[in-house]
Amino acid sequence: MACRRHPLAAQHGGHCAACLLEEAIGEGSEEPTQGARQLRLQVPLGETASTSVFLVKSEGSPSRLLRLKVWHRPAEPGFLARFHHLQRQLDGCGVDDMPRHVAAVVDTAGCPSVLSDFSRGIPLVDRVRSGRLDSSAAIACLAPLIALVERAHADGLAHGAIVPGNVIVDCDSGRARLLDFGLTPLLTAAHDPAALASSDRLGFGVLTKTLQNSAIRTGSSGGL
Repeated sequence: MACRRHPLAAQHGGHCAACLLEEAIGEGSEEPTQGARQLRLQVPLGETASTSVFLVKSEGSPSRLLRLKVWHRPAEPGFLARFHHLQRQLDGCGVDDMPRHVAAVVDTAGCPSVLSDFSRGIPLVDRVRSGRLDSSAAIACLAPLIALVERAHADGLAHGAIVPGNVIVDCDSGRARLLDFGLTPLLTAAHDPAALASSDRLGFGVLTKTLQNSAIRTGSSGGL
């Protein structure tokens, strides 16, 4: 049966991730009043064969925009423990340019959902393809993120899935941000940190070539 409060979320995996996350936020809060916080799904942000992403508004004081990511397949046991460990690691690193992961839940089928801060922006590669940003400026936007991820590697952390859709840029400030940091490795109980770090570097390399090729196809030579 569809969830009457969150009908969009109920279409995925036979459960309502938003309702589960409301409980998780309440249980993880030190403030009793936060238990009544409600999540309202605004619009779908994207979907693949393995995940769905939604813009969510948290109704509270103050209200805030969040990003809900729902996986359509089960994670290996221990996902929540790994998620909370990642939260502590990221808090300890004090990293910027990565939206904070707020809460996570696993449904009865073992499929996880993660709620993160919402970052306004569009994929960097789309900004170049539209002709609104030249490739050299876009590649320059990547430099701070690459340095940030390298520092994370030194602390034993890795993104694990750097693809064009996970690198966005704010259209006003021109600042690039990296989405979903560390979430993909959480799906498995064991992973090789060195292999993940190598995958991150490869992902940035592929993204750089994609930006260059996009500029060639569109004939972009300067930002607007």
